[in-house]
Amino acid sequence: MDRQLKGSVSLPGSKSESNRVLMVAAYGGFSFEMENGKRRTENGKLSEAHDTVLLKQTSLRAERSGAWQSTEEVIIDCEDVGTASRFLMSYLAGKPGTWILTGSPRLRQRPMAPLVEALRQLGADIAYLEAEGCLPVKINGKKLQGGSVLIDASQSSQFVSSLLMAAPTWERGLQLQLKAEAVSMPYVDMTIAIMRHFGAKVERRVDSIEVQPGAYQSKPFVVSPDWSAASYWYEMAALSDDCDLLLEGLTLDSLQGDAVVAEWFKAFGVQSSFEPQGVRLTKSDDSLSQEPLVFDFTMTPDLFPAVFVTCVALHRPTVFRGIQTLSLKESDRVTALVTELLKCYHFDYSINHNEIILNTSSLLHHKIASENIVFDPFGDHRVAMALAGLFLRLGSVSFHHPEVVSKSYPTFWSELQTYF
Repeated sequence: MDRQLKGSVSLPGSKSESNRVLMVAAYGGFSFEMENGKRRTENGKLSEAHDTVLLKQTSLRAERSGAWQSTEEVIIDCEDVGTASRFLMSYLAGKPGTWILTGSPRLRQRPMAPLVEALRQLGADIAYLEAEGCLPVKINGKKLQGGSVLIDASQSSQFVSSLLMAAPTWERGLQLQLKAEAVSMPYVDMTIAIMRHFGAKVERRVDSIEVQPGAYQSKPFVVSPDWSAASYWYEMAALSDDCDLLLEGLTLDSLQGDAVVAEWFKAFGVQSSFEPQGVRLTKSDDSLSQEPLVFDFTMTPDLFPAVFVTCVALHRPTVFRGIQTLSLKESDRVTALVTELLKCYHFDYSINHNEIILNTSSLLHHKIASENIVFDPFGDHRVAMALAGLFLRLGSVSFHHPEVVSKSYPTFWSELQTYF
């Protein structure tokens, strides 16, 4: 089988950067200007991911609803987008009107309690309408003063980012104390960097963050290509026999913590060359060690799917740490990936709350033809994209509901089609 991967890929704009810039613009009351950058004319565009499109639509609906003039409740449906629900929670809590914030059945299972509790301590009026700690909620929006609050960020850094972006609009700003074991903190650092870009005064310490009151200022902003999306191409590079692939516009000087994928995939023989046009991926000719690998996903959980599939497909014994939040995503990602990979690989693993150990894996089941395997992504975009790379080993892949990739990477299948 020919396992060559050569050409170029246009990555989507960073969903994480786009979502934060949208919220800052909503708080600042302006439509930000985007620079196109020097590398490619596409750089600087907002992500076209479903998550970003929905956040833009819902924030605009809240802005234009006129809820403050009416006693009627305005329903804001975040569908399956956790980022939108958490970012809008703080936004609506400080916006006069009566709001019902809800979402899909899966989103209504995902945790909200730490953010709700923090906002309540700051004076917000939020009530659960069904299960305690989850959507839907009723928010009686009003002007918030801000102040000091302690938050548990062990389940999601989005709770922290949500409060931070709202804080400059509060008269007392925010003095935020973080409980131990906060996760995904590179996303908080991204939030702070974007806030500072638009004029906010933020001081970051080891276990606390202080935000001064003050208006956001409208400025141009360059949205970078998405490093999380790049992880699936790193996976495919690792699974190829020969690779010369340009990831257009990608740069190492990124706000995104997932850029660590370039370092991690050296263990699989994938080399990253940073060029003016982007990052070029090639395969090393060096003999790779088969010593067990160790990865910790506490700060970069979105990299788990690509790394896990790579290790199973390449039969690499690996310890995966910091996986405690993966059950809280669009799917239980560990369960989803193990379930689907067992359709085509034998592997031994053990799992507990915070760690999965991949002991050994063997060849493809001889009795199952690869064309008869249909993967179920469990409604999760990252599960689908990680499993897609297996076409380099199985010859072809099929999916139920392949459209789930639109959540973060709408052009994924069209980009991938060149290599099938």
